[in-house]
Amino acid sequence: FSRAASIDMHQAEDSDSLKSTDWRVDKRRKEKERRRERHRAAVRLKVESGLDHVTKRDAKALLDARLELALSQGQPTICLDLTYESKMSDKEVDKLAKQLNRLYGIHRSSQPNMVQLCLTNYQLESRLATVARQKYSMQAYRIALFPQSPVDSFPNKEIIYLSPDAEQCLYELSPSAVYVIGGFVDEARQPGASVIEAAQFGCKAVRLPIDSHVTSSTITSASLRKLPLPVNIVFGVLVDLVNGSTWTEALMGRLPPRLKLQPKQGNYLANS
Repeated sequence: FSRAASIDMHQAEDSDSLKSTDWRVDKRRKEKERRRERHRAAVRLKVESGLDHVTKRDAKALLDARLELALSQGQPTICLDLTYESKMSDKEVDKLAKQLNRLYGIHRSSQPNMVQLCLTNYQLESRLATVARQKYSMQAYRIALFPQSPVDSFPNKEIIYLSPDAEQCLYELSPSAVYVIGGFVDEARQPGASVIEAAQFGCKAVRLPIDSHVTSSTITSASLRKLPLPVNIVFGVLVDLVNGSTWTEALMGRLPPRLKLQPKQGNYLANS
């Protein structure tokens, strides 16, 4: 009995010690975050006051603050849906990870507005997540990660799937909607996959109105209409629209130069 009591006493002491350690770690973490927030606030004040000199440290703090704010207040929400990974080869997954890194670069440099960026159907130990961490430091990305579908991740919002195979066009962005980009690369594109996915969830599917705003000297209008694009290019077009570009400006600026695009007559300054 004495030995058991002694063991219990030591276990209690160990438990108290762990609690004390956890409390100190938590306190240090909170104080560190408070210092960061004070620095971010000072940087914001410096920028808003029109001061010219902003150090690299200041610029990083300001960017971190903007990315953090976009997680909760960015509009609209844009999801990269990773449900298609099982249909891709390792080479294709590697290419998607590269596109995701470029997409995140666009997000970081978005001015003056940032969208809320997230990944859905995300699995920590998936091939994509592993490659993205190893090659592109994905663990440092400030984006929202959801293990479930877009519909389950945002049950109270309108979900709109983007697909080159959709019949309807996307004419304007709704700040309150969630736009879903299918996470697959060109080689692995499953014709109609996003349209089918949208129908299964009772959601709308739309395509970018490419052929309504630009023409190409290298492919036909019909091919342009259903042109599959890398996820970073689709994301870039949407971000440009959020920041005031017309459809023509966004498409001309983001689509590959090999298409040799020209504005469609009468649409250069139009948004619809």
